[in-house]
Amino acid sequence: MRIRRAIALTAVSAGLTMPLSPARAGALPVPIPDVDDLTSSLTSLAVPNPLPDVSGIASPAAPVPPPPNPPLPDPSTAPLPIPEQDPFFAAPHNVRSYHPGEIIRSRPVAVRAFELPMAAKAWQLIYRTSDRTGAATVTGTTLMVPTTPWLGEGPRPLVSYQTAEDGVSTRCAPSYALATGYRGSGFTGSYSESPIMAFALQQGWALSVPDYEGMQSQFLIGDVAARGVLDGLRASLRFEPAGLAASPVAIWGYSGGAFASAVAAQMQQTYAPELPVKGVALGGLLGNVRDTIRAFDGSIAGSAIPMGMHGFARAYPDMGIRSRLNTLGQQYFDEEANDCLFDAAARKPFMTVAEIEAEPGTLDQPDILAMLNENSPLHRSGVPTAPVYEYHALMDEFAPIAPARAVLRKYCAAGVPVHHDQKPVGEHLTEIAAGAPGAMDFLKNRFAGTTPKNNCTRIPE
Repeated sequence: MRIRRAIALTAVSAGLTMPLSPARAGALPVPIPDVDDLTSSLTSLAVPNPLPDVSGIASPAAPVPPPPNPPLPDPSTAPLPIPEQDPFFAAPHNVRSYHPGEIIRSRPVAVRAFELPMAAKAWQLIYRTSDRTGAATVTGTTLMVPTTPWLGEGPRPLVSYQTAEDGVSTRCAPSYALATGYRGSGFTGSYSESPIMAFALQQGWALSVPDYEGMQSQFLIGDVAARGVLDGLRASLRFEPAGLAASPVAIWGYSGGAFASAVAAQMQQTYAPELPVKGVALGGLLGNVRDTIRAFDGSIAGSAIPMGMHGFARAYPDMGIRSRLNTLGQQYFDEEANDCLFDAAARKPFMTVAEIEAEPGTLDQPDILAMLNENSPLHRSGVPTAPVYEYHALMDEFAPIAPARAVLRKYCAAGVPVHHDQKPVGEHLTEIAAGAPGAMDFLKNRFAGTTPKNNCTRIPE
């Protein structure tokens, strides 16, 4: 119960009112929980000494954005530069000479759950990966190892935890949220999930938390996310100071993080078959990108749609994504070029696709639909090599349950043991916290080697 109560704080802070950047915090209908209120539940996660003062580290000047609404955090006052502006994250000129998952550089980092230090040794690892076309590039993962000894059988497990990075700036990336807290990242999906990571560490597991969208923040691009996750695991296992070379591995994520986890699990057998994956936990899975856009269309978060288009515009530059929008659509597309999802969602609630597309039915044009399908777990090849646990609120308003079930039935047809945990109460934002204990129980059982539950025959059509 203690874990459930503390994780539930994430649901409060994870945007039942969709809180935005620091400049907007005072306008929220329900304020973000005060840090003092979190202390009683998270105090056991904190390390004895405060975080080092990084306020003196200079940040490079950022380009002047278009008039924003809501205003974004000011990079000049942030504790650290965002990854895309940080030389530590830059690709070396000889990046092609590195193997996928090979570590290029590393540095220790202090990590926090909300504003409280976590009891873990942590490093940022920069490693070689690839973009959608297979060209060599880099991204990073935050590797965290609990300061307490592992008391279970065998080596300490390693979990790749994918946050809902959900944005088109590296300000939205988990490496930035974990290192700088609210003062740096603002309120992002990655920031909101830090308590869940803290409680995963309390299980004794090491965590790899990758910036799986890459340095161009290519949101919802399947190949980029899959390789970012799998190469992050390779780097974490190879990083000698962490002592994880023989660790069993699991993959876990919710919402956008479940998307990244699913595409990674589906690619693992052909791309990284050497990884000893024992289980895959998926929450609020985005099974089909087209259906997800349809769910956002006209919803309270409708204006996040132009933001999401940047991922596709960057990964498919020849598709002319911006030119498929009308004048209003191009205005919002330009204004949201550096947004995270919560920022973009507040710009124009209830926006519809019809308001911003240049021609009716743009999303269902053959080339656009083929692009969306290419990046959807439902339509991508491959299935996980390990048992799957998927938890989902029946009334999920942003990640419809039907496409997730279709993905799970595909896994079942290939012989993958699947436990589909359908929740009759709740919705997308509450299930991130409500479903986390079940995911942890699943992972504990997978690392213990117990027989997984399988309800494939009862997954509804």
